[in-house]
Amino acid sequence: MEVKVTTHPIRQQRSSRFRTKTRVYVHPTGETVLENFKNRRSRPLNTYREAVRAGLSALDVDLSRVDYKWSQKAGCSCGCSPAFIVDGWDAAIAGKDVWVEINSL
Repeated sequence: MEVKVTTHPIRQQRSSRFRTKTRVYVHPTGETVLENFKNRRSRPLNTYREAVRAGLSALDVDLSRVDYKWSQKAGCSCGCSPAFIVDGWDAAIAGKDVWVEINSL
């Protein structure tokens, strides 16, 4: 499995509260928008967990300091942006969201 990792600063949500926990979004390379909508609730989570681990390792995150759990509603309360929510703290990802792109499943 090959992964491509990008990070972006966490954006403030529409509410007045600022979201502080990092989200790790995972998606396959070349997946169309329609495929994404179709597959949104049936993802290979074990494969995605491996990709998240590889992605965080690529960012030099100390994996013993963080834990990550899947949430269908991680990015939005309607369930349109599922992701892993990172619990714990590591300077490499503090204040950022992470996108992991899987080149092959």
